[in-house]
Amino acid sequence: DPDYLKSSVSNCKLKKIGIFAGIAMNRIVQPIKCIRSLCNFRNIGDFRILIIPAFLVLAFSPIVSAQQGSGRFYVSADAGNNGNGSQARPFSSLSEAESASKAGDTIYLVSNNQGMLIDGGITLKPRQKLLGVDANGNVLEDVNQRVQLTNTASLPGGVMVQLADNNEVAGIHFMNMGNYAITGENTNYSGTYIHHTSFTGNAGEHIEDERGLVYAISFNGTEGDLTDIRVEDSRFYYGEDLGAIRVFQSGDSRGSYLFQRNDFSDLGGRAYFVRTQHNSRVETTILDSTADNIGRGNRNSDSIIPYLMGQSEQIMLVRNYHFKNTNQEGNASNTGIEAYMFGNPRPDEANWCTACKLTFKIFDSVIENAVTDGIQFSNAGTNSELVYEIRGTKIIGGNPRQGGGAISLNLQSTADSGSHTTLLVENTEMIGTTGYGFAMNNRGGGEFAAVIDFGGGALGSVGKNSFVDNERGAMRVPPSRITASDNWWNGGLPRVYNAEDEVFPDSGVEFAPLLNENPR
Repeated sequence: DPDYLKSSVSNCKLKKIGIFAGIAMNRIVQPIKCIRSLCNFRNIGDFRILIIPAFLVLAFSPIVSAQQGSGRFYVSADAGNNGNGSQARPFSSLSEAESASKAGDTIYLVSNNQGMLIDGGITLKPRQKLLGVDANGNVLEDVNQRVQLTNTASLPGGVMVQLADNNEVAGIHFMNMGNYAITGENTNYSGTYIHHTSFTGNAGEHIEDERGLVYAISFNGTEGDLTDIRVEDSRFYYGEDLGAIRVFQSGDSRGSYLFQRNDFSDLGGRAYFVRTQHNSRVETTILDSTADNIGRGNRNSDSIIPYLMGQSEQIMLVRNYHFKNTNQEGNASNTGIEAYMFGNPRPDEANWCTACKLTFKIFDSVIENAVTDGIQFSNAGTNSELVYEIRGTKIIGGNPRQGGGAISLNLQSTADSGSHTTLLVENTEMIGTTGYGFAMNNRGGGEFAAVIDFGGGALGSVGKNSFVDNERGAMRVPPSRITASDNWWNGGLPRVYNAEDEVFPDSGVEFAPLLNENPR
């Protein structure tokens, strides 16, 4: 009601009170009284509705937006000089955007038609977004359209993106890395969301990780709880000295990571490398990912590896992972998937596993044509607690040269290590390797504690596994009770061997009853 509003404003004597000046000078009481007089309560049925004049909402809403960090800045490789970061006059460098922006802002990298690369790096502030977009502001999800970014700074610099907490990075193609493309280095990087990104190539000169590599994404957690970290819908390819995603967790820190729908090909380094140290604990979920030709440069680069040291703990789930090695890249230690408890006879005794814990589950996956063992679990530590499950998975081909099997279980490298291992396998195929379908090794000698269930055993496996055309035989095992009922043994009785690769009639493998037809 205009007349009501006019009367209320007059009664409040806004000119004398100076409502906005009053707020600025912390004279709160009188302005609040004025605002209350400007507000009108209307009765509708059983409810009282507060009507606030529109000019008050408009007056105060910019203050709220500024507090939330709603700034937007644009960067383009072909921008002219003296840009102000607006869409019409973008910055030409990431450093300008870093200086001008604040926490919560969004920095847009704008694609251009000349194929020019943005060169440089940025340290993001909390809650900032770094997004590669088209002319309409849409994130560039198409792998061939993403904004190209590199960093030619002299080493030891050259990081492209330094993370803070709750950052989002998307729509960018990171190229020719001399150092990490994206890193969370001894900081709180909780809430990181990286998606629709690409990573290719490595600089001739680069910061070397183990085996002469540089990793595209590196998370280095040293303290606190680091949660809700995601890398999704991204591609890592064509880099002989390039690895993909690395997690190094240490101290008493905790971490949780979700990696899904990522693709890896033609890399020297691992696809997923998760290492824990000291008393740290990490939960990792890996979903719907693919990998091919991992291990270029004749490397030992198992495509997925939980790698434990000290007294650390990991829980890892791998589901719907499709690995193959079309070009047979890598050396004789380059498995498809491995788990490793660090220890004897490696140097660095201070970091040997002395009470590591690992729960590792591999479901609904395909491991095809590994250079060596398809899946290998190795314990070089002492007092390790190891829980393994493989369900609904295919291990096809491969030339096992470490543990000797499509699935290899290396119980201990130290006699009487005090470790305890369980392995459940069901609805899984071990097909066409040059070794055994399953190999269990006790290279440290002495006593061991292990429960192995391929069907009908204490762990609840339903069996229904297929052992088909493995050149050396179905199993190689030390004297041990292994339950393996309700499985398919290529239409006959299983051939079981001992550690000397001799037929082992008293192996302790309980394989009856046999299935009459291949369940797969």
